[in-house]
Amino acid sequence: MTRHLPSADAVPVDTLRLDTFETGLLAVLRHFLTAYAHPGSQSWQAAFQIAAERWGQARGPQIAMGLLSVLQTLRGARRGPFDFANPLCRTCRTWATGSEVAFLAMIQAMRRDRTDLARPAVLRLTEGTMDPGLIRAALAFAARHPAGPDAQTFTPAETSAPAPRHLRLVH
Repeated sequence: MTRHLPSADAVPVDTLRLDTFETGLLAVLRHFLTAYAHPGSQSWQAAFQIAAERWGQARGPQIAMGLLSVLQTLRGARRGPFDFANPLCRTCRTWATGSEVAFLAMIQAMRRDRTDLARPAVLRLTEGTMDPGLIRAALAFAARHPAGPDAQTFTPAETSAPAPRHLRLVH
């Protein structure tokens, strides 16, 4: 088995102070991204299966569809690649790329009604624009799935220059 080393901008997932909902979103997100990057993998099926296992047969697929809507809007709002970790690699999945951190920061801030933290995350995701479509989609998702009053908020450090990654969604 080849040992995978994290990219220069990767941070350990367990340092992001994600709640259990957000940790589940990361797993689902990575499978959706894998499905876009490698359509033959049909990894979207794993995304829906994970969502159903985490949040139940009724609620799980609805959460996954909501996340997919945010992701589809994001794909239209950015031109550059979205780097993500391989959800099937035991080592890779314990690290979050800079792109994933920005996505999670946006969702986490919006779920906690923290506009001050959501703005920079949106700018990082959209490569410098405040895309109204992405903001609407993410706010709608956050409104359906708000964080509890005891939820923590993370403020990740800025990432350094990009380095080669294991997987990349390019469109």
